[in-house]
Amino acid sequence: MKNILLLALFSCLTCFGQDPEDLFREGNIAYNKGAYDRAIIYYDSVSSLGVHSPELYFNLGNAYYKKNAIASSILNYEKALLLDAGNEQLINNLVYAQNMTLDRFTSLPVSELKKATADLVFLTSVRGWSKVLIAFFWLAALLFFLFKRSNSSIQKRFFFTGFVISLLLSILAVVIILQQKNTLRNTNPAIVFVQSESFRAEPNMRSEVLLTIHEGAKVFIVEVVEDWIKIKLQNGSIGWIPRSSVEPISFARE
Repeated sequence: MKNILLLALFSCLTCFGQDPEDLFREGNIAYNKGAYDRAIIYYDSVSSLGVHSPELYFNLGNAYYKKNAIASSILNYEKALLLDAGNEQLINNLVYAQNMTLDRFTSLPVSELKKATADLVFLTSVRGWSKVLIAFFWLAALLFFLFKRSNSSIQKRFFFTGFVISLLLSILAVVIILQQKNTLRNTNPAIVFVQSESFRAEPNMRSEVLLTIHEGAKVFIVEVVEDWIKIKLQNGSIGWIPRSSVEPISFARE
């Protein structure tokens, strides 16, 4: 009966097309009252309208965490991090949720240069780097304007140098944005949503079981073949699981 009422609530919210801010506010009220199922309905209604924000997915992750739905919690924290990569509170909550999973896959070692590059690229989200790009672009435009208007050779040299530096930093921001998007697109991260799943050598039920992976594990989709997906684990192992076992970390289905 409770699930039927929640489904009816979601249908009503969708039909009447409430304002996303109102839905988000109602979700927060429900969350603060401990009505986590109702809060999730409100938050999902917001995302179904095509509205995405780190605050929305952070709250969704928290609501699922309170319900001990660890896979859903991790999925939404990961989505929030796509929009706000450097948020310490998000990272901490994600770590708490990951500590409740069964699998512990050791990541492959990477060079210091590659790690430093990745840290720079994911210092903030695409949205964050876009703000940096806009700031440097307008700074470059302002400095170029001042360069053209200035009559002093010293000032001209100063403004032109600043213009060149700002322009180069703008280009660097563009490169970082493209690199981050390319990395996210090529890695295709996903979260395992079934309690346990056999990690197989080939895409069929008769093939050898290499190991068992569990709910909440983060994997990377390499290839899709009908109802099967080839995935890569964080330790580099590659195998096959049913496509229905995972949920991609993306906004494509929202």
